[in-house]
Amino acid sequence: MTRGKLFILVAIFALLSLFSILAVYFTHQLPTERIETTTLYTYKHTGTYDYIAKLKSNIIYNQSELEPGEGFLYMGITEYINTTLYYRFESSRDANVTIQYSVDVILASPKWSKIFDSTPQTTLNSVGNVTTFSSNYLVDIASIWELKNLIEGETGARATDYNVTIRPEIHTIASNNITTVNEAFTPKMTMTFQHGTAVGNYILVGGLEHIRPKEIVDTQRISMPGVMYQRYASYGFCAITLPALAVTTWAFARTLKPSFKPEKPMDEVIMPYEEIIAESAGEPTYEAEKTAIKMKSLEDLVKVADLLIKPVLSYEKAQSTTSKKSTRVFYIIDGTTRYEFTITAPTPTGEEETESD
Repeated sequence: MTRGKLFILVAIFALLSLFSILAVYFTHQLPTERIETTTLYTYKHTGTYDYIAKLKSNIIYNQSELEPGEGFLYMGITEYINTTLYYRFESSRDANVTIQYSVDVILASPKWSKIFDSTPQTTLNSVGNVTTFSSNYLVDIASIWELKNLIEGETGARATDYNVTIRPEIHTIASNNITTVNEAFTPKMTMTFQHGTAVGNYILVGGLEHIRPKEIVDTQRISMPGVMYQRYASYGFCAITLPALAVTTWAFARTLKPSFKPEKPMDEVIMPYEEIIAESAGEPTYEAEKTAIKMKSLEDLVKVADLLIKPVLSYEKAQSTTSKKSTRVFYIIDGTTRYEFTITAPTPTGEEETESD
């Protein structure tokens, strides 16, 4: 096969090999399985607080009560805060629901804390997809202030800011034919008593709304055999194109290597020019101020002989008896100029046999 055709094959198989390698890479980026999720059951815990602050006689509001968002609860005019927790458990399917809850009220500063009131545990049972209850607690500011002063007097640890936290512990169990929910929910409401702020001494109420949605899902892993088939196909494609590229490249590389040509024997070199070459008796002698010009080939020397109308002379240099090559010098003498070409070639087989005889 010619070098040009081999080069075309190398280029084709190189492109196909690149494509097969890319196919292997991309098929390995594809997932062998997909995940399907189905929502079986959803539910949600919601805890919302509301409050009404009872005010002492005041000028700034000129009213006896404040609700959320109506203004600052200044300590000097707030008598008590009546809080209500509204809890709601709702689900996407009916369930047997059991709720147990209790409430702790905690007074705390950065250096100490005290549970100063608790409600007993209450149990509530229901059937359906919505269950609710509400719980009230009254925070008396004077009582809080008195307890704070007593604890600070005992500990000597005084602070400018302190908190009252209403912490309900709600334990909900909901059962149906799909699953059983068994969770605790703690929606805290915090009243922070702040002194010396830019707006004065007031009570900051936070944590009025708490929501926790959840869902029960069924997860299935589904295999994708088509991806594996694509991978196997890419492997097979590589198994064909890569060896083919290697073979064609090797064959093409061989065409680039110079072929070895054995040296011609001396008589074959001289044969085309035998009629114009004269044998000299030996190596000529030269005097000073002579010019010697070495020719590139015997053919070039013959051309010079034709131009100068001079004979081509030749003599063989002496060689060792063990040498299998002979050196012959061809030359033309034109006045003080000598044109020459030297050939070293294997000794003709016939001559070697004659000498050996």
